[in-house]
Amino acid sequence: MRAGSGIAAAATVREAVEAAAEAALADGLRPDSALLFVGASFARDIPELLDVAIGCLGTEAIVGATGTGVLAAGREIENENAVAILAQAGLEAKPFLVSDLAGDEAAAGSEIASLLGGPPRAEDLIVFLPDPAAVRSDELLEGVCRELLPAQVVGAGAVGSGAAPLQWCGRRAERGGLAGMVLRAERPPRIGVTQACRPVTEPLRVTRTRGHWVLGIEDRPALDVYRDVARDPLAGDLRRAAAFLLVALPRDEAAPLTPGGYLVRHVVGFDEQQKAFAIADEVKPGDWIAFAQREPDAAREDLKAMLEQLGGEPPGLGLYFNCCARGAEFFGFPGLEVAYLERAFPDAPIAGLFGSCEIGPIAGIPELLTHTGVLALIDS
Repeated sequence: MRAGSGIAAAATVREAVEAAAEAALADGLRPDSALLFVGASFARDIPELLDVAIGCLGTEAIVGATGTGVLAAGREIENENAVAILAQAGLEAKPFLVSDLAGDEAAAGSEIASLLGGPPRAEDLIVFLPDPAAVRSDELLEGVCRELLPAQVVGAGAVGSGAAPLQWCGRRAERGGLAGMVLRAERPPRIGVTQACRPVTEPLRVTRTRGHWVLGIEDRPALDVYRDVARDPLAGDLRRAAAFLLVALPRDEAAPLTPGGYLVRHVVGFDEQQKAFAIADEVKPGDWIAFAQREPDAAREDLKAMLEQLGGEPPGLGLYFNCCARGAEFFGFPGLEVAYLERAFPDAPIAGLFGSCEIGPIAGIPELLTHTGVLALIDS
């Protein structure tokens, strides 16, 4: 297996794609397939972009999506006209685009499984690039777990601009579906999930609920508990508190609040009269939750720890799917995360996308994630 990555920002699609492709193919690589990530400001030009990319790369086995930013080759470019390319040869790749998933998300797993030519393997990495505005992620991942495990699934939600396409496979570009690629390696991929939040409580038992509303925690009104954790001045400004104090949902029974052991969800509503708050996931009496605080310093330390856990062996290629709420605005300056990736894996071809959500494993199960970075490494 050989791989290369490239990234470029330019005023026109042609200039950006040609520059990124030239960098990705710098060592004479003739790719069998490629992942192509594009800043959403280029979304109206996707048909031209795909024509140029296919011409430059010499293959139509190209899959990708639009995001708020792209990253590769030690650079992050957010909110600009930019393109990132990860090209590879020698690794069996099966690109796909599943259309019109709304209402039939669970069937995607079996459709993708039919591409494999055999049962899914732990050595398979499946890249998912869904349209989160049109696809019910819980149903999608339910079908994935039923049909595709023990394959590993990683990805990011596409971010659009107007009515332009969000994802593509070859020359076919659409919105409202799921683009992706199955990469069939010889060894299981190394996967790491890094969180941008730090748990600030121990697990707490939910005692009363109504659908998505949490009414009671440890037999106290849930909103009273939330305010106690938020503390002043945030306790008096719940809208502002919701941007910083989130809910952690433990998934790893052995280590529920260690990095990669929990999901993070925003509080999406408050009810002063009922002394309750709501999150997007439904919880039930007896479930455990914790509270977590968004914090750049904790995110940086978590990223370092995740990279150390993955080991220092240089991969053949890597993919990094990052939350659009991370990046320069969160850390205070651009390029922090790719700098850590470069330090951990010098010269490794790694590329990725800033998406609206992320997909990665928590306690071994693919989950919809927020405020995370998901790194997948394939060894040559």
